[in-house]
Amino acid sequence: MSASKSFLSDPRYGYDVVVAVTQDSINATMKQFLNKLEEPVVTVCIVADENARPALMDFARLLEETGGVDPFAIPAGADPQTTPEMERLQHARFMAGFRARLGLPPGVPPYKLPHLVELGSDTAAVTFNMLCSEFDIVQFIPAGGYSPATWLHLTQPAGTPWIIRSKVDLRLSEVDDNAYHTLPEDVKGRIKNLDADAFSVQQLLFDLTNARLAAGRPEIEGVTPGSDLELILDRYFLGVYFDQLQKGGQPVLGTAITHRADAQLPSSFALTDLNFHVNPVAGDDGRPLPQPTLEQQGLATLNYLCAINHRALPPAVAFSWNWVDPQEKSDFHGVAVTNKTAFVDRLRLALDDHARHNCVQPSVRVTLENFYTTVKYRLEVSSYQEPVVVAPTTGSVVLQYDYQSERAYDEAGVSAIGGSLEMKSSYHMDATLAGDTITITQHLLVYLSANNGAISGDGNVVDRTMTDTYTLGITDQGELTTTTVSQSTDNSQNPDTGWLDFLGGFLHDVLDRLDESVRNFVSPSFHPVPMNAVQDYVFPGGKTFAFKAVGFSDNQDLVAHITYADPV
Repeated sequence: MSASKSFLSDPRYGYDVVVAVTQDSINATMKQFLNKLEEPVVTVCIVADENARPALMDFARLLEETGGVDPFAIPAGADPQTTPEMERLQHARFMAGFRARLGLPPGVPPYKLPHLVELGSDTAAVTFNMLCSEFDIVQFIPAGGYSPATWLHLTQPAGTPWIIRSKVDLRLSEVDDNAYHTLPEDVKGRIKNLDADAFSVQQLLFDLTNARLAAGRPEIEGVTPGSDLELILDRYFLGVYFDQLQKGGQPVLGTAITHRADAQLPSSFALTDLNFHVNPVAGDDGRPLPQPTLEQQGLATLNYLCAINHRALPPAVAFSWNWVDPQEKSDFHGVAVTNKTAFVDRLRLALDDHARHNCVQPSVRVTLENFYTTVKYRLEVSSYQEPVVVAPTTGSVVLQYDYQSERAYDEAGVSAIGGSLEMKSSYHMDATLAGDTITITQHLLVYLSANNGAISGDGNVVDRTMTDTYTLGITDQGELTTTTVSQSTDNSQNPDTGWLDFLGGFLHDVLDRLDESVRNFVSPSFHPVPMNAVQDYVFPGGKTFAFKAVGFSDNQDLVAHITYADPV
C-alpha cells in the first residue's frame, strides 16, 4: 500500500498526526451531506444609499419599510406601473435581491453534478464549486430614456444549476502570506477547528464557503454570458454581497456545524494546531505527475497536518508518496497516521516503569558467626534502578532498555578463608514495530558466585527470556485492540541440584530472597500498566471516520485506513 512508505519522523515532515482524504471521497461524502442538508434560506436585499450606490439591507427591515412587501413574491414580468407593491419598493429605494439555500440543485442526479472540490496542486487555490438547492434573484430596473421600468425575477431552473466557482486559499499558517492570518481571532478559531469535528465535511464546507479565504472573486457558471442574469449576479451577488462578506470573513451562504449526539471515544491525542496541504498524485520519482488522468486526480489528497502537545507545527511540504493506491480507492477514503515518534513516546511512558521494576541492584554480606564456625550469607535487592534507554531513529526496533548492575561482593576472613559471595544482574528489553504487530522482548540475567572457604561454585541463577507479540486490530471508532501471544525461555541454572548443596543451607535463604525479587519478571500483558498505552489508544477523527485496517509503515508510523462515516 502507498501508506506503507509513510515517514513522518523524517526531518522534512515532523507532523505528529496526518489525516489524508482523497478528492473523490470528499466529493462523494459532501454531496451525500448536501443532499440531506436542511440549511436555512438566506435572503439578501440591496437598496440604493443616499449616494445612489448599492448597499445591503436586512430583509426584515425591508419588510418593515415597505409594509410587508416581499419582492420574491412578485412574479416575473410584473408591470411596475400596475403593481401596487412596486411603488412601496421604489419608496424603499429597492434595487435587487436574491434568495438562496445551500444544497444540491433539483433535477440533476448527484453523480452528474460537477466536482464540488477540485484539489489541483496548490493549497492556496483549491477550487470549490458551490451549489444551491434554491436560488432566486429579483431586480427592479427603473425607467430610463425611452425604456419603461421593468421587473426581473429569475429562478435557477431544474436540471441546469448555477455554479459559484471559487478559488479558496486553505493555508492556515500564520507565517504564510495568506488571508487566514489577517482574520479576527474568533473567525480563525471557527476555521481552524481543533475539536472532535476537525475532519468533518461539515467543517470543510464551512471553510470552503468562507468568503474571506477566497482567492479573488468567484465566477458564475451555468449562466449565459452577457445575459441579464449574469449581469445581475455579477453586480449584486459578487459585487455587493460577496465583497461585503469577504471583509468580515463569513461563509457566503452560511453552513452550520452540527455535532453528532452519539457518544464517541475521545482521541488519545488532543490537537493543538492544524494546517491543510494538497498532495497531487506522485510518480515513482516522488514528484507530482505532470499530466494526471481523471482517476489519478481523484486520488489526490487533502492532508490535515496536525500538531499535539503544543509542539510547533512544521511548514507544509509535499509528501513523496501517495496515500491511497488505485486498487484501494473502493475500500478506503484515506488514512489517519500517527508519527512513529509520537506513538513511541506514548509507548515509552508505559514501558519505562515496567523496565525499572526489573532492573535490580543486589547487595551482599558474608559474615562468620558462632565463634567463626558458621558462614552467614545475606542479600538485599533494590528494584527500580534506572536503565539506559535508546530510541533508534531507523529500523523496526524503536525502544531499547539496557541495565547492568554494579558488582556486589563481600567476603569473610582473610583472603575469603571464611567464604565469599558475588552477585550482579542485567536486564534488556526491545520494543519492535513491524507489520500489524508490536513485539516486546525481555531478558533478565542474575549471576551468582559463592564459596564457603573450601568449596565454590557459580552460575546464572536467573536466565529468563520473554517475548510477547501483540497483534493490532481496530474498532470502527478508531480504538486499537490487541491479541497477545507470549513465549518464554528459562535457562536458569538450578543450584539446588549442584554446587549449592555443598555450600550449606544458608545460601538457600539467599536464593529465596532473590526469587522473591524477580518473581514479578513477567510479560507486560500480565502487568497492570504497560500495554494500556496500546490498548487504550484512540485515533483522532472517530466522529468523522470509520476505521478499518491498521498497521505500521516501513518507517514505523502507525497507519489506519479510514472511510467517511455517514455525515449528519
